[in-house]
This record gives sequence, C-alpha cells and structure tokens, in this order.
Amino acid sequence: MMSDSAASSASVKIGLPLSRWHIHMINGLSGNQVWTVHCRSKNDDLGEHNITVGAEFTWTFKQNYWGTTLFWCNTRVANHQQHADFQAFWSGSKLLEKSCKKKTSRNCFWTAKDDGIYLKNIPAKKDDLMHKWE
Repeated sequence: MMSDSAASSASVKIGLPLSRWHIHMINGLSGNQVWTVHCRSKNDDLGEHNITVGAEFTWTFKQNYWGTTLFWCNTRVANHQQHADFQAFWSGSKLLEKSCKKKTSRNCFWTAKDDGIYLKNIPAKKDDLMHKWE
C-alpha cells in the first residue's frame, strides 16, 4: 500500500501517440477522511494510493491507436464502509470530451465528496455527481 502526501503522479505510455490525457483523483471529503484509490487498465496497474484531504493522485497517458484505452478505479473511504467503482477514462467518450476538454488540453478532474464521486465539467465550471457511494 502506498501513501501519498501533497500529490503524486504516474506516467503511462500506451500504444501509438494520439491524444494526451491527464486524470486527476482529488480528495474533497470533509474531516480527515482518506480516500483510497486503485486504478488500472488492461496493461497497466497504477497501484493503490491513499489520498489525504486536499491532495490528489494524477496520471498522464496517450490513448492507443485502436481507440480502446480504458482505465477503471476501485475506490473507498478509509474510515467508512463507503465505496465506488467506476471508469475514470474510456476512449470515445462524449462525456469526457465535453467535460474534460479545454482548447487543446484534456484534464479529467474526479473529486471524492461526502455524497459521492464528481467529474468537473470544465466548460460549465461546475462539478457533476457521477457516482454515489455504495
């Protein structure tokens, strides 16, 4: 198990270079709750990260030539029984293209809050609840 302080990051190189994406997993929980995140793709396991309040875990990659890049994450709040498993990136997603793209940069900001996981809609300047805690 890996512990993260202010920020940590990983770089994953997948297939032939296409669009470069940056995925941010941010702990926006109240109190002193730790958000545990374990993300992976078919070819890359990014490991388990314990993200403290206000900190983030990020990774950067280029989607593969075939348009099949997929990263999914298993997450849980350490002090509670709450968890949420979801796809953090999937090629061809209109939702991610709309929410995460600003000019030529592609940054997806996933934030854990007390009621669930939010995706920042950059053009609308708001957070959208995507996954409630189970």
